[in-house]
Amino acid sequence: MSEPKAAYLVASSFMPKDHGSIDAYGEKAVPLFEAAGGECIIFGGPDQPFEHLEGVWNTNAQLTLFRFPSMEALMTLWNSPEYQAIKHLRTDVIPPNFTIAVESSI
Repeated sequence: MSEPKAAYLVASSFMPKDHGSIDAYGEKAVPLFEAAGGECIIFGGPDQPFEHLEGVWNTNAQLTLFRFPSMEALMTLWNSPEYQAIKHLRTDVIPPNFTIAVESSI
């Protein structure tokens, strides 16, 4: 039996100038993500440096990337009642541009 492939949660949110705090979200979400084996690889803070090379990118959007041990672990976290109960602490303050879950091909 092969080991599960890593999965990634790729999230982009709008960071309007003077947006409210997402500290309450972080305080509750980080322990849930860590318990599911999630690791933050890229944090999309308001001063995130990046170069837009191709395609369409929405103004004021930032990117966050989490790695999980498997798609099952990621989706179990995402769909859990605990996470769904706190998700609004993020989306009410910094509206999502997009959020995707993708499994590693290697």
